[in-house]
Amino acid sequence: MALTVKFIDGLKPEEKPKKYSDGGGLYLLVQPTGGKLWQMGYRFGGKQKTLSIGVYGAHPDVPLKEAREKRDDARKELRNGRDPHAAKMAAKQERKEAKTFGAWADEWMKKERAGGDTEKTLDNKETRLGYLKTKFGKVIIEDIKREEVLGFLRGFEDEGKLETRDRVRAIGEKICNFADDEEGDKRNPFRPFSDDKLVKKVTVHRPALIESEDVAHLFKLMAKDRKDTIFDDLVGLALRFISLTVVRDSELGAAEWKEINFEKRLWIIPGPKMKERKEHAVPLSRQAIAILENVRGMTGKRRYVFSCGKDAPLSESALCKRLRFLGYDTKTEHCPHGYRTTFSTLLNGECDMNDVKLWDGDLIELQLAHVEEASVKAIYNRVGALSLIGARAKMMQHWADRIDTIVQSGEPVPFRKLA
Repeated sequence: MALTVKFIDGLKPEEKPKKYSDGGGLYLLVQPTGGKLWQMGYRFGGKQKTLSIGVYGAHPDVPLKEAREKRDDARKELRNGRDPHAAKMAAKQERKEAKTFGAWADEWMKKERAGGDTEKTLDNKETRLGYLKTKFGKVIIEDIKREEVLGFLRGFEDEGKLETRDRVRAIGEKICNFADDEEGDKRNPFRPFSDDKLVKKVTVHRPALIESEDVAHLFKLMAKDRKDTIFDDLVGLALRFISLTVVRDSELGAAEWKEINFEKRLWIIPGPKMKERKEHAVPLSRQAIAILENVRGMTGKRRYVFSCGKDAPLSESALCKRLRFLGYDTKTEHCPHGYRTTFSTLLNGECDMNDVKLWDGDLIELQLAHVEEASVKAIYNRVGALSLIGARAKMMQHWADRIDTIVQSGEPVPFRKLA
């Protein structure tokens, strides 16, 4: 019995892979993970073989109608005495041989430049791309061997550049997937290596203050009038703004005036500027809006909100320098990224007078744009960047008000209880 779209969409994964026939050798293989793969079984040269046709319900999607068309094409090849798998590989190879890895890399980079990344991000990608093109630029992707890639990556290890090694490998993998006309080449030479092949990179967490008393001291120092510096300058305002919005320093630097909606009190950060490449909405508290109104008088005619020049966004180093001026070691005590940890730690532990937790953990993670977690991703996927925006706006206003309470009080205000 032939398959239908309704039947396929209703299929659920089972403990073991299961095949659903559509006739003529075509069947849908449903994996335990939920993946649905089109395959065709046939005999050629006295041997049973399998032709992979594509994925159903993923990008690039192969719908039922197209899967049947590819099955019919394969049957024509068989009638003409040709192996359809060999014909597919030959056609694929013919398409790819006209381009080297370097040519595909240039096309990929052209796509990235059209995606809206900041110049700093694009420059970093160009640098890493240069390493790849120097080594593999003139080689056809199919000729790049895993052992060659491994040796190439170990060269970065010898120089102690583990972060560069991982980012270069990731870009190589993306280029090869970009060059493939299907879901992704299983023979991608840049796919991740097992842990025993490369030196493990130890993640060093960025320093952040999490004790109420320490946090109170920091916020009071940030707000204190000083004779030796003008607090309401661009750097000082940027430091206050990042503490209120808890975005990443790269996102702060890349903020553009066109992304700010004063009427709705929202900052919409485009996906290409985000770590997870997903659009992110930042509710703006009254205090954050007040800062932007102040900054608009300085940079309102420029592209970037916090910019030191016409097209020069504020750098992380400028924020670090200001924190060091306030007396903090940005490598061991607190850094611009640390406000995110401060925000998460204190709000996750904050309770009302009955010891009931005030803020849901997923709400906090959603505001931090940590959408890789399964539960948070499910929330984000339903509505997108504006998921739970009302609750998040309330939480961010509460956070800003708590900061004001700390600054205005004579003693640190604990976050464990609501004042």
